[in-house]
Amino acid sequence: MNRLKFANYLFSQSDYLRAAEEYRAFLKEESNDTARFKLAESLLNISRFSEAADHFKEIFFNRDLGDYAKLEFYRSLFLSRNYSFFRQTVNQENYLPEKFLLEVKRLGAISYFFDNISLPDSTAFLQYFISDSVKSKIKDFYLRKKFPSYKSPLKASLLSAVLPGSGKIYSGQISDGITAFVATSILTFLAIDNFNASHRFRGWLFSGLALLSYAGNIYGSAASAQLYNAEIRFNLDKEIKLYFEKRNYFLPSIDFIK
Repeated sequence: MNRLKFANYLFSQSDYLRAAEEYRAFLKEESNDTARFKLAESLLNISRFSEAADHFKEIFFNRDLGDYAKLEFYRSLFLSRNYSFFRQTVNQENYLPEKFLLEVKRLGAISYFFDNISLPDSTAFLQYFISDSVKSKIKDFYLRKKFPSYKSPLKASLLSAVLPGSGKIYSGQISDGITAFVATSILTFLAIDNFNASHRFRGWLFSGLALLSYAGNIYGSAASAQLYNAEIRFNLDKEIKLYFEKRNYFLPSIDFIK
């Protein structure tokens, strides 16, 4: 019993690694579903999701803890980031917690934001978010994820092929675009000016430099569009992650085990 008290103390201090060790030792001597639940929670908090899920499964049929164990089991699967397997498990409706059915289904919808697959139909997706303010925010994420404001690398290249630097301006790199236009224009002028002055060597030299600047600008414009798109994805993914983490993915806190 002293070992259990010590494990509970460590758990209350958020020392989850040591708490897990103490709970394991205690459970070797005595069966206790509350202790096993706290063991699973400790493992969950130190990102040992597979082990946590296995221990939660052992408490599924406990009258008082069963629904909580099922909820935390699904949270473990979600946090493991194997979203395809998580959704598959949810869709099979194996051991869904009756008390937290909406929460698990909603977590299934949220998982699409963190996966690189097409989003489902918006009506089916938004039905799990009840509050109008939350639904409005989720809809904003949904539309930005489904229809991102990307720039076309091909269009950026074509623009710069017609007017050097314009592709970079299109991709949001205005100063680089202006620099590319000025550099290519100056090199082209120097090439023409030297040819007109019969300085053929310098004419060909500046012609080569102008061509390199022109070709590099076309390639750079495509790259700048790709970087722009990567930044759009990164910032949106970061915003979504922070939004849901701050709200604990709309999952209830389990206060009775503290």
